[in-house]
Amino acid sequence: MSPEMMRDPPNIDPREHAIESRHWGPCSCHLVRHQGRYYAWMAAAAGRPVVYPMADEAAARSFLDDWQAANLLHTPWDEMVVHVFLLDPGRAPEIVDTRGRATPSAGDTGGIGGRARIVYHSAVIDVDGDGIWVASYEDTGDDDEAGATRDTLHTPARFDDLGPALHAFAARAEQAADRVERGRVSTVPEVVAGVLRYRAAEARAAAARARVGDAVRRAEGRLRAARSISPLASAIGVSREFLYRVLADDEWTWPSGRRTRPLGSRLPETPVTTHATYTVGGHQFALVSYTDSEGGKCVAVDQDGQHGAWVCDVEVSTKHLINAGMAMASRTMGQGLAAVYGRAHDSVTGLYAVMRSGERVDWPIHHDPRNQERYFAVIADCQELKDIIAVAGPRRTSLKDNFGIWFRAAP
Repeated sequence: MSPEMMRDPPNIDPREHAIESRHWGPCSCHLVRHQGRYYAWMAAAAGRPVVYPMADEAAARSFLDDWQAANLLHTPWDEMVVHVFLLDPGRAPEIVDTRGRATPSAGDTGGIGGRARIVYHSAVIDVDGDGIWVASYEDTGDDDEAGATRDTLHTPARFDDLGPALHAFAARAEQAADRVERGRVSTVPEVVAGVLRYRAAEARAAAARARVGDAVRRAEGRLRAARSISPLASAIGVSREFLYRVLADDEWTWPSGRRTRPLGSRLPETPVTTHATYTVGGHQFALVSYTDSEGGKCVAVDQDGQHGAWVCDVEVSTKHLINAGMAMASRTMGQGLAAVYGRAHDSVTGLYAVMRSGERVDWPIHHDPRNQERYFAVIADCQELKDIIAVAGPRRTSLKDNFGIWFRAAP
């Protein structure tokens, strides 16, 4: 049974109580221990955190693993090194696009068998700055078997090299094939199991072939010195021309996909526009914007020279004039300085904060010529901040409704 989300989680900063944390772009999931209880705590730059109570530490770690595996498997297919995605052939089909998303087929009204069953999905993903990962999902339980395990996300495994990752991918596929046959999963279990074993063999063959290629390339100097390229080509059963392509790294190489990064990644070489700098409460803040590696338009507030949490592809409209995220300058939610930042619609002519004392503080809106968007930041003591107002002609938009989510009352 899935845990139920807490309506009123503990009033704590999860980072201060986290035993372990996982990150994916602007999102994070923390394994939190507080007053003898365990929680899975999911947070993002914008929006209310989602918190689930956990029975024990093992359950919380399993939740973190599932969260990370789900993020990995949402990587677009063309960025995966290798992958396998198998639907039950006997269920109503779905159209699956090249980014790995399933969409209902035409005429599918969601009736009996209206969604195809994903029997197995696994991939090797090279995550920039975080190693090579193998993530897997399977649904090999029997529909009619009481208590059968269903919808399993396996613990993701991290590797430094592609060879061991490919072998782990293959081993998982073969184990799933065994379960498919034993449990008579799907309408054609022999076919599904056969495809899984075939894809496992493909992965192992790719690794073996690349290792041979590496060995040939390492020996190139000796081969040329001994004029042994033609004899070697003959000995291993390839043409001399093919062997030259191996030496040129055009054949017998490791499979590769684009190195993936969660949306919002900001690299050292990423051009960054600094719109404004502020000194508030002894801290240095900078409102910055940039375009990330995937083309996302991002805005953040850096603090004391450290990259701040970012929000990307922020949507605004004539109805919703501004949209924002929030980051705390202190490590305690609901206490101390907060930075509220985001995007303003092109029609917005002014933006100001209203303090509890009645004071109005105007904050500028900055245009980014690279992103062709307008950004703002408001930095204030969250307990003194009463409202943030955007003005567009006679219209006003307030962010006050967000305060209950962003700023928890001090204990």
